[in-house]
Amino acid sequence: MAKRLIIFLFLVILGGFFVSRGIKLGKSIKNSPFWYFKRVNFILLGDKSASVFSFEGSESKLMEFPFQEKIDLPRGFGQYELGKIYQLGELEKRGGQLFLETFQKSLNLPVLGYFYQDEFGTENYRLPRGFQKIINQSMKKKVKTNFKLSDLFILYFRTRKISPLSFKKEDYQNGINDFFKDEKIREEALAVEILNGTSHQGLAQKGAELWENLGGRVIRVADYSEKLPKSLLITKGESNKSYSYKIMKYFFNSDDRDLKGEEDRADMTLILGEDYWKNMVEKW
Repeated sequence: MAKRLIIFLFLVILGGFFVSRGIKLGKSIKNSPFWYFKRVNFILLGDKSASVFSFEGSESKLMEFPFQEKIDLPRGFGQYELGKIYQLGELEKRGGQLFLETFQKSLNLPVLGYFYQDEFGTENYRLPRGFQKIINQSMKKKVKTNFKLSDLFILYFRTRKISPLSFKKEDYQNGINDFFKDEKIREEALAVEILNGTSHQGLAQKGAELWENLGGRVIRVADYSEKLPKSLLITKGESNKSYSYKIMKYFFNSDDRDLKGEEDRADMTLILGEDYWKNMVEKW
């Protein structure tokens, strides 16, 4: 009798453990950007190549960036060739993070994360199987990435919908044009103003460029009348229920406030604060 009770209690505890893990994974999946992002952009990084892979629905594209191009890095590192950024970041064990921040903060490109493996090269990418293999290897920790397991899980199934017939490669030298633009953001076409709530010149312009690269519509860029320690997103009407609102909150990590019927010509006003500047220049 005692033995059966022990076995029963063990099974209850074990079942509770798996239920708890399942609930936790479910919440993590729901909070993943891949759960609601329409267009997904991520970096594929090797020791001799750097590319951005972008997809939305069944359509996908790849852009390779020149390894010899010099770029002003965030975090106060100065100017370096693209091909040397990863090794520079690895001095602090943050090679992938520095590369990601360079794309987001210096080039103002809306990338969500990265995959790194020495032998990555554009000649290795064959859709959809090639990218699914990369994700599968990341789950097994054979490829370095900043994505969580829940992110990879969603990403794997989303890439299964990609059609090989819709895949195309684009040339960075021709400009990024519509490469990163999200069709849902374009469709909503909300009027956005971006203001600089710091004393650092050019901050609002950088934020506006990132939002426009995503397909957003910026109607005004200017300085704000006050200095803010934390970025603030002000919404009007139903704009705080929009898809664009979610995406802006993700990339700018701002506090938010509703105008509650006050008059304003913009659907959303993003005021960039000192926190956004520090994320660009503060050293590790």
